[in-house]
Amino acid sequence: MKHRINNWAKLLYGFLMTILGFSGCEGIFETREEYGQPYAEFKLVGEVKSEEGKPIKGIRVIVKPYIAHTEQQYLDWNRDTLFTDAEGKFSKEELKHTWPNEMKGSTIIFEDIDGPENGGEFVSKTLNDKEFTVEQIKKGSGNWYDGDFLVTANATLSPKKQD
Repeated sequence: MKHRINNWAKLLYGFLMTILGFSGCEGIFETREEYGQPYAEFKLVGEVKSEEGKPIKGIRVIVKPYIAHTEQQYLDWNRDTLFTDAEGKFSKEELKHTWPNEMKGSTIIFEDIDGPENGGEFVSKTLNDKEFTVEQIKKGSGNWYDGDFLVTANATLSPKKQD
């Protein structure tokens, strides 16, 4: 009898450990694990126009986060790159940034990489964190999740001077 109870206890213990182990996996119970690092979700939207107010297609937009150290491999990996469409607009649903303070000190770079193909050649422009807006659109949980933020960055590019 004692042996039978001991076997049932082991089975029950194994079952509970299995269930508890899976509860730590994201996706099964649809919870986000919080292991001590604050995070936030960022969405980027914006528009690029010429000085005449015409939208510019094919401009490369690079979101470069502020990093306290200069490890180049990390910097290259952590950049978000996208391109403007025919209306000069760009958007990305989820930036690689995870901390709200990463937008402080960040820059957004606009580069004409296709030359005269889409309406002329334009001078590159860089916006610092004071030249784009960051608006909180969803409150955080009060724990590690700080909420959802909308980053809006609009740029007007000047034509390159002809030699």
